[in-house]
Amino acid sequence: MIKEIIVHLDGTPDDEARIAYAEYLAAARGAHIRGLYCVLLPEIILNLPQYAISRDVASEQMAQFKAQVDKTEEGLRTRLDRLSVPYDLRRFDILAGGVEGIVANQARTADLMVVRTPYRPGFAMPGRAPEVVEAALFGSGRGVFVVPEEEPVRIRPMDTILVAWTDSREAANAVSRAMPFLQAATQVVAAMVEDGRPPEAIGEEPGADLARYLDRHGVKVELRYLREWRNASDALFNEAERLGAGLLVAGAYGHSRLREWVLGGVTRDILTRTPIPALLAH
Repeated sequence: MIKEIIVHLDGTPDDEARIAYAEYLAAARGAHIRGLYCVLLPEIILNLPQYAISRDVASEQMAQFKAQVDKTEEGLRTRLDRLSVPYDLRRFDILAGGVEGIVANQARTADLMVVRTPYRPGFAMPGRAPEVVEAALFGSGRGVFVVPEEEPVRIRPMDTILVAWTDSREAANAVSRAMPFLQAATQVVAAMVEDGRPPEAIGEEPGADLARYLDRHGVKVELRYLREWRNASDALFNEAERLGAGLLVAGAYGHSRLREWVLGGVTRDILTRTPIPALLAH
């Protein structure tokens, strides 16, 4: 069951898309929304000797910064007061290095976290806080709901769901996290982008165990094999649009290198250009 939904907030226009989807998801499931507002403290003010800023100037700059942040928080509360579901708003004033720990800690005690696509082709978007998304994905063990890049925001019904299935821990966790959505859907399709191996090399029809597992949870699934695609992401996005799917479920793949996450190709593509909402889990 989904009863606690975190929504990442930062005081930018992107908040409206995140809040809209969080409310939609929470209202459908009688869930509570927890707003997460992480304020990154300006290091230029905190490191006085390095920048040779007088204490009076630094104090004035910090006061101005705090006044702006307080105003943003007040605006967020005003917006959240219009929600049709219960909520609370948590604010954390932290240095950039503390984001990962705070986000992961908060997400571990929720069922789902709502974010927006944090990348553009070829580069990360600092305003979209990719470090927040990565911390939730790889540090919490929970599901992350990714709102696609589109204007205006269009809330899609999730009657049809596409599952990007591979025989992996990440895909299995994503299916588990998405179970409430899968059980409520009228059509579930599990798509496998074929890697060139014949089915008999795996031992039986690929996806057969997934179908049995979902059937025991009351979910009827259709297995589809996507052939002759050079790019797995393109295959999945094409299938999602062809189905008119309202949700893409996929495992999130990556590994840490020097405190930075190196993402798998499909994972990064979903976080960059998914055409529909995506539920990811690691």
